[in-house]
Parts: sequence; structure tokens; C-alpha cells
Amino acid sequence: MQRDIFLLDYDGTLAETRPAILSCLALAFEAVLEPSPSAEALKEQLSRGGTLATLFQAFVPQCDLSKAQAFEKAYRARYLEEDEGKTVLFDGVVPVLEALKAKNIHLAVLSNKHAPTVLASIKRFQLGHFFDAVIGSEPGHAVKPDRRVMDERVRLVYPDAAVERFMMVGDTTADLLFARRAGLASCWARYGHGRAEQCVEQNPDYIIDDVCGLLDLPVEH
Repeated sequence: MQRDIFLLDYDGTLAETRPAILSCLALAFEAVLEPSPSAEALKEQLSRGGTLATLFQAFVPQCDLSKAQAFEKAYRARYLEEDEGKTVLFDGVVPVLEALKAKNIHLAVLSNKHAPTVLASIKRFQLGHFFDAVIGSEPGHAVKPDRRVMDERVRLVYPDAAVERFMMVGDTTADLLFARRAGLASCWARYGHGRAEQCVEQNPDYIIDDVCGLLDLPVEH
């Protein structure tokens, strides 16, 4: 059977977004009058691949809903500007996506990033034509590593595809754990934001050291 559907994470897999994220996080903590955690502490949370809401809760566990909402609002108010100035694609992304499409691989972005934000970034880099869909986090919907993401989000795009056709490619434990829970093959992007010891524990089926490694993943099994 062909393994011809690649679900690609965005942050830390296709794009180096961490400088923009760290800058906006510091500004957002300041906006809600909370001390900004150290860069290393923030990187540790980002390595888990969660959402903005889960990150804030990790540092301010007793916060009320209004403060959490204010934090997200402050973050998003600056993110598009910071993203434009600081986010870059990893080397080789465009030719690799072109080569995968030439091999008749179906591609979709599956990200825990806020849906409008990831769509804006992809549009700016003119990548949209490569993807069957761009799936980001939205209110009321599960996010990785919840296996419901497969049934409620991915299946809307590929309703009849056998699970054996899918490969989840991502850099954090959220990606790898989602793949395991959903019964998908997994590929760890070792060059991204995830912590090595945490990701190795998830026993990914494949490991790549740069974006070009996507071209070496087996498409038959």
C-alpha cells in the first residue's frame, strides 16, 4: 500500500517560528501583569507542542478566564507583525514540497497553532497551493495529541483513506503521541523544537535531521 498522505506540523517542522513566538509571549505576559518566564522555561513548554492556552495555564495555573483571554488577545495582537519580521522557512521547504507533490504525495498541514495565524503565515510564504488543507486550532475543537483530531478534523479532508496511507511528521511529543493514538506512522523532525529525550520515548517510526529528509521517507509499505 502507498503511504501517500503526509500530515505536516508547521512550527518547528516547516518554519522556524520560535523567535516570533518568544517575543510575543514576553509582550503578552507583560500586558497581563505577570512576570515573563525565562526563555529556557518558555522553550521547554514550546517543546511540548501545546497551544497558547495550555502554555499560559502551565505558568499561571490559578488564572481566571478573563486573564487567560487577555493574554491570548495581547499575544495575537502582535504575532502577525512579529511573524513577518522573524519567521523563516527551513532551508529546502519549497523544493521539497514541490518534489513530494511530483511524487503524488498528498500534503496537509496539521498544527496546534491558531488557525488564522498559521493560514496567514502560509499565505505570506505562498505555500497554500501545496496543501489539500491547513488545519489549525479552533475554539471547541480538539488539538494534538488528542486522537479526536483524526476523526473530527483530518477525516473531513480524507474521509475514506485507510490509516496505513498516513504519515504524521512533526517535531514535538504532541505530534508523535497523536500519531500513536490515531494509529498513524510517525516521523520526528529532530531539527525542530522538541526535546530529544521526550520525543525518543514516543518511538517514532522515522527520524529526519532536516526538511530534505522528507524525500527519503518510504512511500510504500
